[in-house]
Amino acid sequence: MLAHKAEEEGIAAVEIIKKGHGHVNYGAIPSVVYTHPEVAWVGKSEQELKADGVQYNVGKFPFSANSRAKTNLDTEGFVKFLSEKETDKILGVHIIGPNAGEMIASGVLAVEYGASSEDIARTSHAHPTLSEAFKEAAMAAYDNAIHV
Repeated sequence: MLAHKAEEEGIAAVEIIKKGHGHVNYGAIPSVVYTHPEVAWVGKSEQELKADGVQYNVGKFPFSANSRAKTNLDTEGFVKFLSEKETDKILGVHIIGPNAGEMIASGVLAVEYGASSEDIARTSHAHPTLSEAFKEAAMAAYDNAIHV
């Protein structure tokens, strides 16, 4: 079902055999539903954070405000960031919309390396691209999106 998860587990198994240790960060394995619109996520959901009593910020940016999505006539959906309230560490990224399955890789990288939403927001994203919605959602999590 998740070929990319199995690949990481295979690499870890070989590392264990060869080096005596291996690792898979199951909190940084993306999930993707290949529908239209696509759905993708990595990390925690709001329900999980609430159940764990974690205080968090939400940053959300709609594709309807993204110039590339408008040009492509594919504006359904949004990008949502969940970040820890005090540290701004990204805890989850959720995307519904065009290219979600491709874009989630940036969220995986952010979760894997403990990035903050400000780290992502201060990273240049090419214009006009769908990934600008990723940056804008990060901006909304720590401050304010500028194109809504």
